[in-house]
Amino acid sequence: MKSLIKVVGTGPHGSKNLSVDQAREAAALILDGKSTPAQTGALFLAIRTKGESDSELEGFFREARSRILSRFSTLPILDALDIGDPYDGHVRTPGLTIPAALWASRAGLKIVIHGYPELPAKFGIGHTRIWESLGMGITPWKQAAEILDRQGIVCLSPSDFLPEWTDLRAIRQELGLRTLLNTVEKSLNPLNARRMLTGYFHESLAPRLHDLLKTLYPEHCVTLVSGSEGSVDLHAHRPTRFHPSSGDITGSHLTVSPPENLDPLPSLPVSAEAHADFVREVLCNRHHPHRPLVRYQAAFFLWQGGLSKDMDTALSSLPEECPSELPDGTPFRR
Repeated sequence: MKSLIKVVGTGPHGSKNLSVDQAREAAALILDGKSTPAQTGALFLAIRTKGESDSELEGFFREARSRILSRFSTLPILDALDIGDPYDGHVRTPGLTIPAALWASRAGLKIVIHGYPELPAKFGIGHTRIWESLGMGITPWKQAAEILDRQGIVCLSPSDFLPEWTDLRAIRQELGLRTLLNTVEKSLNPLNARRMLTGYFHESLAPRLHDLLKTLYPEHCVTLVSGSEGSVDLHAHRPTRFHPSSGDITGSHLTVSPPENLDPLPSLPVSAEAHADFVREVLCNRHHPHRPLVRYQAAFFLWQGGLSKDMDTALSSLPEECPSELPDGTPFRR
């Protein structure tokens, strides 16, 4: 580990990027607990200061994915949509993914959500905390495919499908910075869904992430979305840019515009309960001012999930009535 730290941490004139093999070796040492906390923090900080390279991202991706795949004798490609949102959650606006995913799953789309709570850099409210505040348990990974087939939507945690990843939580919290783990974890695709949505924030990352995910997932359909707070959530007052995996990213982006005359999204307290209340209210109150945006988000999921050919078709095929109960049949508490 010392030799790998030396590669990336020598200084502005001597630091180099890790190769794919070196990055994968570093990831293995870290995930196997053979790197001390000081060494792990030093490597993450050195890469953060230098700037994460494509080869470093690929090495960490390949090591993490290989561990997920190795824990199943077979993990076939599922006809589902994996939603890759930042694990550090939302801090400025309520997330649209959970209410929209619940709505889209009623139209027949199978959706996989995953996350882990209280991570830097935002330390915001993520999917798993909202899911649990709605009264649902995190889906056991080994039974998730069966439950997905029955309920249409599941919420997973890496503490189940990649526990050594969650062992890094304390180090990440102490650093308080974004690391390359933030980029990798969004696209781990723990159920091997055929279609993937991955949110991103910095436009400079889009071409690199686009090429990397095409390499890592050659049999999948991956779409990058420049959504709210780096998520796949559509912006409420401007078009949202997204990049399908087909073709070269240069000049290939598309946009989807929100419905007109929307009220601004509210600022919510940074609590899972407040965000869960937003989910309940927007789904149970047909006159809720943000219901049209959630409906549009659900239609976007249907389109990107392969159930509709465009947004107009998706909107027409979406049930008018959104769900009034959780996937297990428990009614929402108003």
